[in-house]
Amino acid sequence: MKGIMPADAVAQTSRHSKSREGTKGSRQPLSARPPPVMDKSNGPRPGSKRQLVRNSQGATKEESKPATSDLPMTPAAALKKYRGSLSEFEEGEILDYPQVWFTGNNAHKLMKTSSNSSNHGYDDERGDYHIITHDHLGYRFEVLGLLGKGSFGQVCKCFDFKNNNTIAVKLIRNKKRFHHQALVEVKLLKYIKDRDPHDQANIVRMHESFYFRNHLCISFEQMSINLYELIKNNNFQGLSLGLIRRFAVQMLTSLRALRKLRIIHCDLKPENILLRQPNKSGIKIIDFGSSCFEDERVYTYIQSRFYRSPEVILGLPYDTAIDMWSFGCILAELFTGYPLFPGENEMEQLACIMEVFGPPPTELVAISNRKKMFFDSQSMPRIVPNSRGKKRRPSTKELSTILSCNDHGFVSFLKGCLRWDPRQRFKPEDAIQHEWVLEGLQGQHAQPPKSSRNGSRSSNSSGEAKALPSITGGRQKVKEEHVRYFG
Repeated sequence: MKGIMPADAVAQTSRHSKSREGTKGSRQPLSARPPPVMDKSNGPRPGSKRQLVRNSQGATKEESKPATSDLPMTPAAALKKYRGSLSEFEEGEILDYPQVWFTGNNAHKLMKTSSNSSNHGYDDERGDYHIITHDHLGYRFEVLGLLGKGSFGQVCKCFDFKNNNTIAVKLIRNKKRFHHQALVEVKLLKYIKDRDPHDQANIVRMHESFYFRNHLCISFEQMSINLYELIKNNNFQGLSLGLIRRFAVQMLTSLRALRKLRIIHCDLKPENILLRQPNKSGIKIIDFGSSCFEDERVYTYIQSRFYRSPEVILGLPYDTAIDMWSFGCILAELFTGYPLFPGENEMEQLACIMEVFGPPPTELVAISNRKKMFFDSQSMPRIVPNSRGKKRRPSTKELSTILSCNDHGFVSFLKGCLRWDPRQRFKPEDAIQHEWVLEGLQGQHAQPPKSSRNGSRSSNSSGEAKALPSITGGRQKVKEEHVRYFG
């Protein structure tokens, strides 16, 4: 696939044929070669300091980058200027791009391609695109580096020569099932963006989607580190309650918006919550690659294990309440620096939950299609040792003891988010009215801090994006990094 296809032209998967997005005209079908974008509204962009620096650095080279006033170029102009630095494949490919902003002429790119190799040699055996720093994506973006990699594909930091800004681009693996799920992600992100025009829901903004060399690509605003990295940078000592509450209020805003739209995120975890800016407390939720509408659920194997809700483990029907369970687990981990329920597998994961909250209600066990895996014929929990020989028994630990926290408001708040029965679990609207949240929102600074292990972990705060305060108390013991399981 050689052209660029905008988000509006992305076809929906068969299981999402009833789109929630209103259509004002006919949509272009997804084809083997999506049509190129004929965007004639964008003239030459004004000069930028970044481009001038690039030109001055490359002035000694025969094949220098174009002057800013020359952009965008036509394919013919780009071929005339850069033919010596383009591969034979690119000399044909570039003709499908009516606007050429960047060619990666100084990159160590793949010059010899083969129709017999995976995607002409541009992919590895997994279907991931071979990322080459300073090469182009779609003759518009310069790859500046790799930001991350997952089962879905890769995320790159890129410079957009058309809009003159730095962004993140998610390149989906060139495999059918990942491509289809990414189309759902594009659909959901556009649906959310259209209903949050002022960017108030603390959810990542998708700029556009396009195809490049058989890969569906999604561009996003660039942000800073995720909350797991924040915990790790703090030596797994946990964060202050004031900062945690500031994050909690923002996440509840997101969860309330998603519940209103009947969207289930399905993979909330610290890695999927990013700081908007370095050293600021503003956050956004990312990665809707596993998400779905409540009435379009397909998968039963969802959520990363540490944050997996009981109803998913037990094989029960699920809704947006599973995200509230994950939310509670995340807040506990932010406080301690460690996962609250660190099960090695699903058997131990449920055992970890029962260890604190006792066995699940009998009515939930009765309707579970997986109960034989976790309970015997008398509906009693199976006690199975983990790989280290440890046996977890129901109702043998207190949540406040695990947390080492004497802030009764925080513990009460977590218990409301972590109720067995999803019907009884806090909804975002309930949670935002809880005293622990209101205490921060109302700015009751006159009240002495209720909590913490050492008397220095609590502070009042709002959900605004403020500079990060001191994030820890006086605890100096450094915990060993916990293995991040998914399974």
